[in-house]
Amino acid sequence: MTFSKEMRIGLLVAIAMAVLFVGFYLLKGANLFSGENEYYAYYDNVQGLTPSAAVQVKGLAVGRVAAIELNGGNKVKVTLATSKKIQIPKGTVAKLISADLLGSKVISLELGAGPGNEEDGATIAGKVEGGIIDNLSVEIAPLIQDIRHVVASLDTVVAGVNNILGPDTRQRLSSSVASLDVTMQNFSQLSQKLNAESAQIAAIIHNANSITTNLANSNQQVSNILKNADNISSQLSGAPLQQTLQDLQNTMSQIRGIIEKVNTNQGSLGMIVNDKEFYNNLQVTLKTLNALMADVNAHPSRYINVTIFGKKNKDTH
Repeated sequence: MTFSKEMRIGLLVAIAMAVLFVGFYLLKGANLFSGENEYYAYYDNVQGLTPSAAVQVKGLAVGRVAAIELNGGNKVKVTLATSKKIQIPKGTVAKLISADLLGSKVISLELGAGPGNEEDGATIAGKVEGGIIDNLSVEIAPLIQDIRHVVASLDTVVAGVNNILGPDTRQRLSSSVASLDVTMQNFSQLSQKLNAESAQIAAIIHNANSITTNLANSNQQVSNILKNADNISSQLSGAPLQQTLQDLQNTMSQIRGIIEKVNTNQGSLGMIVNDKEFYNNLQVTLKTLNALMADVNAHPSRYINVTIFGKKNKDTH
């Protein structure tokens, strides 16, 4: 059988239209081959739910939203189309939830406990669950309120600090900061000087280590010195130091008595020391004695007579 060119073109267009129709409904989630059951749910607000949105059971897509329409009152009627292979137990709840952070809405079926299953065309209880953004908003709202209170308190504190910190106080604080800056500069200069003198400091530490080593090596000698000092201390502690001090005190008392007698003209020494006339007479006597000794030396024959053979020598002078 031969088809004309026009028939072939028409047949090709029909096939393309059928493929387009089937693909469109498949993309919408419709099941054209096994058939679908329809259920109805009512909501106060569908929050942006669109037709062809997924109907899920435990996160698995089992159907689609077939239609959304106003029910003539305050409710919105949503038609749910699910595969006939999926049994919907009685007590199931159609929960409107957010699928992602962008706010896309889907219907999640929370299957009931039964007994029995919902019939085609039955009404399922609808429920709206806040999305992630809604939950975050609920959680953040109290925090925002607390933050506002904190900011208000901080504003009050800052105002109080500004009142306390008058011009004079701020000037003093500025001066303190400037002084602190100068102090830090001095510390920096000191650190630089210490770094420059690090070699000398190292030498000092080395010398200290050497001294410590020498002391450690001379430990026996130091021990002997301490032992000798301990022996001397023992000997001193055993000596009659108290008796010696007592004798010394008695001696000093006697000397003090002698000095007092001398000062009060008592005794020969006191008279000699304090009698001026006696002193002068003693001086005259000494001069006379010196003159006599000189004359004796010059003319011994006057005072000494020597007889030789019975003859006396006479001094012719």
